[in-house]
Amino acid sequence: MTKLLVTTDFSAHSRKAIRFAFQFAMQTHAEITLLHVLDLFDPNLAIDVESATPQLRWDEAIQLKKNQLKKYVYAVFPKGIPKVPYEVVCHKLERTLAHTIITYTKTHQFDMVFCSENGASLFKTVLGSLPEALLNNCPVPLCIVPKRYTMTPLHSICYTTDMQHIDDEMKWVENWRKQLNIPLKVLYFDYEINLHEHHKVLHQTANAYENSAIQFHYIKLIPQSSFKILLQQTLKLVKPSLVIVFRKQNRSIVNRMLFPGKTIALMMENNLPLLVVRKKQE
Repeated sequence: MTKLLVTTDFSAHSRKAIRFAFQFAMQTHAEITLLHVLDLFDPNLAIDVESATPQLRWDEAIQLKKNQLKKYVYAVFPKGIPKVPYEVVCHKLERTLAHTIITYTKTHQFDMVFCSENGASLFKTVLGSLPEALLNNCPVPLCIVPKRYTMTPLHSICYTTDMQHIDDEMKWVENWRKQLNIPLKVLYFDYEINLHEHHKVLHQTANAYENSAIQFHYIKLIPQSSFKILLQQTLKLVKPSLVIVFRKQNRSIVNRMLFPGKTIALMMENNLPLLVVRKKQE
């Protein structure tokens, strides 16, 4: 069974990530682990630090937060928790919040990590945005959920490609599309779409994959118009439930335009969950 890790700091924003992850899990028959990273300096932990040993303090704090997390899930779903297998876990902080989450992800072999756009915790003030910290080092796909997300069934996916490793990426995306059982729209932006040879290759690529559930859309980049505006206009027409982007360190021009912060901000502005997947290494 697919294993999804959902991070939470008990903030209102992290409720959105939990709701989206549960919706995703319902449609893919996955299981969820809700993870809260615990810092002993949390002022909400009522523990007698003078009389307790360090290990006892951790044990008591973890159990206390775990009980709070169980209650928190019921608060997130006041009308009833969706029928998804899930567990709650509290883990002590190791170095940084992102490091703790990444280590836990690797150790327990999760398939995907979910986090909210931002949170109200002290971690964000001290260490910066968690999504940005996870982007560079998360070993599995990372789903960032906007703070204004409203829980609804996923009805379509949008995959923005640079056409590099299209076969491998389409195989990965198609696997999730089938599990979600929803249509897919593939977007490709380029300045040279109308060139004869380029158009021929793009047409062949579309013919290889298009069917009743998959459509390719080629959008010509215009020097007078910014990529952000074109992408925003296209997304408003497509109206997806989830946007998928593959990311790598040595990025193409399209990938550089997509990352790091501007695409996250754009998706969040348009209230679109963003799934970031590591690109295949050359």
